[in-house]
Amino acid sequence: MIDRLFGIIAPHHCYGCGIMGTVLCDCCKNDIFEERNADKVTSGRTYASNTMCRPDAKPRQPTWCAAPRRGVLAEIIDAYKFQRVKAAHRPLAELLFESLPDLPGSAIIVPIPTAPRNVRVRGYDHMVLIARELSRLSGWKISPLLQRTNNVTQHFTKTAAERKQQAEKFFSIRKNPEPHRLYIIIDDIATTGATLDAAVHCLKSAGAKTVYTATIAKQI
Repeated sequence: MIDRLFGIIAPHHCYGCGIMGTVLCDCCKNDIFEERNADKVTSGRTYASNTMCRPDAKPRQPTWCAAPRRGVLAEIIDAYKFQRVKAAHRPLAELLFESLPDLPGSAIIVPIPTAPRNVRVRGYDHMVLIARELSRLSGWKISPLLQRTNNVTQHFTKTAAERKQQAEKFFSIRKNPEPHRLYIIIDDIATTGATLDAAVHCLKSAGAKTVYTATIAKQI
């Protein structure tokens, strides 16, 4: 409510075209999807370092990403995470939702938990806000099954091996999943996919049978 009130008093400007009233207008959102389609972002593929989802990559669980992390999308994500542009969670959730296929109404959203230190710095958990908006758009429920075990933050300049080693220590189970539910783990950015892989492994080790993953952007 407070965020919407500030949006009226001091409206945002679109990061793409500068039009007043929104962080990302519909036209600029469509431009992001057109760029995504030109890059042939695909589903059901493993993430490879510094590439989009490759057709020749070894398949893993079904995976979707809205677009490459560059241009306007990169600016919005950075503003959301580092400049406290809280209203950006809505268009980012919309991009994520519109990149996903039709999933059962019983699907469960599992946001990647944010490092507690980063939540304190921002004043909000950026993935929780996106999960709530995605839930509103889709009707899927949210279940914070994963919890963070440390304050380590991944950085895209680290090697794939370092990221994998870090990610293996990131998560523990808050409560056991229901075995026959469909779970979709969401995150903002994927680089090598190590964080998502660790989260999937954690859920499946606890009994989940079907786990999908999705991110707003892919680091290229």
